[in-house]
Amino acid sequence: MPVSDVPPGLEPVSSIKVVAAGGDSRWLPYSGKAIFSNVVPIDEREGKILLAFRVDGFGRNKYNPFSGPIQPGSNALKAATRDLQGQCGLQAVDISKLGKLIVVLEGNAIALDVDVFRTTSWRGDVADTLEVRPRWFSAPTALSSGSAKLPAVPWDQMFEDNKFWIPLLTEGKYFIGRIDFGAPSPGEDVGPLL
Repeated sequence: MPVSDVPPGLEPVSSIKVVAAGGDSRWLPYSGKAIFSNVVPIDEREGKILLAFRVDGFGRNKYNPFSGPIQPGSNALKAATRDLQGQCGLQAVDISKLGKLIVVLEGNAIALDVDVFRTTSWRGDVADTLEVRPRWFSAPTALSSGSAKLPAVPWDQMFEDNKFWIPLLTEGKYFIGRIDFGAPSPGEDVGPLL
């Protein structure tokens, strides 16, 4: 992919492969960024991933990675570790950044600038919190034979972009992406952005 084809807001990286493209290549405008981190626990031995069903906040009523804003004086790694522990009780032991996403929502001047992490080792037990209900799903890749006793990842209960980058994350592949969303459908409530 030529550097000129990298979506606005993203830094070019070597050897990029386009896995999905849509729309008409007109990017939504934004004037500022809110910095966030996402983290997904991946059990490679069992072939499963942990997702958060959001009860409150942005992404409400959808499955998402564990996520939150990066507070002043913090960094993406600290925020990902904090949010994972605060939202489901797991303390990341082995955590690595594998992606960068810019998410723009129609009608919002602020874009989400998201560093995406995966953790393959942790301490603690998974527990529901006021914000999320964590649930295990079979990994969406050939990570292993998968866990036959677990349901498949509920793509229809997630934001549309997840089906493109979560498989890359589970395979340990670095990715970048820009996602521009139109206005929510009538009756769709995804919660407040910030």
